Amino acid sequence: MKREKKQKKGISLIVLVITIIIMIILAGAIILALNNSGIIGRATEATDKSDKATLKEAANVAYSEWTLARQMDGETKSADEYVKEKLKDQGFSDEELGLVEIKDDGNIKVYTKPTVPERFIASDIEGENKVAGGLVIYEGTEKVSEDADAKTTRNQFVWVPVDISEFTRTEWSNNAPTGTVPSNYTELYSGLSESNDKTGEYAEYKAMRASVEKYGGFYIGRYEAGSETERIYSTTIGMGTTNLLASVKGAFVYNNVGWGPSMTSAVGDVITVSTKINQGKGAVELSRNLYKDSTSVKSTLTYGVQWDAILRFIAGSEHNVTDSTSWGNYKNNLDRTSVSPNSPAKTGSHENWKAKNIYDLAGNVDERTMETYSYTSGSNRIIRGGTFNGAGDANTSVSGRFIYYNVAACSSDTGFRIALYLV
Repeated sequence: MKREKKQKKGISLIVLVITIIIMIILAGAIILALNNSGIIGRATEATDKSDKATLKEAANVAYSEWTLARQMDGETKSADEYVKEKLKDQGFSDEELGLVEIKDDGNIKVYTKPTVPERFIASDIEGENKVAGGLVIYEGTEKVSEDADAKTTRNQFVWVPVDISEFTRTEWSNNAPTGTVPSNYTELYSGLSESNDKTGEYAEYKAMRASVEKYGGFYIGRYEAGSETERIYSTTIGMGTTNLLASVKGAFVYNNVGWGPSMTSAVGDVITVSTKINQGKGAVELSRNLYKDSTSVKSTLTYGVQWDAILRFIAGSEHNVTDSTSWGNYKNNLDRTSVSPNSPAKTGSHENWKAKNIYDLAGNVDERTMETYSYTSGSNRIIRGGTFNGAGDANTSVSGRFIYYNVAACSSDTGFRIALYLV
């Protein structure tokens, strides 16, 4: 009897082991199926949205407390400082607090945590490591510390959080968006469709918008596109050979560059020296080439809708976007005489000329964009930001739109900036 009992116990153990193995296999298959169907991804997304809603609700309550405390008790702390102290006391992490921004008008923004693309790393440097303050990523995987070499040798980009419902081009007045731009300013270029997309911008724009909606934002060059050598024009040799450094501190600005050969062609190498036309590759092609082999990001010339998204992100009491004289390299800015009075300054030359860690957005050189201007005799690409030889007042501020009549022509006061969208 004892022998029989032992035999039965052995059979039960084998059955149990087999059952567990089958359950593990089935569980794996179910998880794989759910993942492939997107259900797990949607569940994670729903959790993220729930977390953001909880954080925003807590921030709104704390802001109401601050308003009352200021009226009743003379509270001296700023709304931002007060609210974040309250949130920290409630157990929210520093990372979560870095996603919260209290705007001047009391509007509380809770931004989406950004995805850091492959072969980049988010900065750990104080002032560069919070989304609300302008999160900086560096090319390469080596950890970033307070090291000047990293800023001058590694490409850097800043995360721009976007609410897709606000991802529109707009006119600006009194430091706030007022509505859509006039119909003669277009994006995309008028008449483009999937079938006649000669510049590649129709498909690019569509993919960029889809990425912004999926990930909650995009990356913008921390600095204007830079060159290893100064791009001084000569009527006999054109520009010579220069190397694009993209987005690093202390580079010569990559000026004297066209948008591209024509309104319907973004690729070309022809140089017409005597008339200063299309000095080598244009801004569109240079931007696209920077990360053309990447599997995690696509690099592009900045679109008009992205420029306005950046302005929404930075606009506030410290950075007026309808009169940007005080924080940009313009001829009427008091800081410019100590840096570069009569020519473009090197990228990132002055700490006062930045907003949310984005340098030289206002002034220094006009920046080419993908936006167009149409009128009866043709179409032209738009430049933004203003220039070192102009003013930063209401007529020529960082939010203004300026027409560059010949897309292939070049000048010393015009450059560009590179944007990235996640894939």
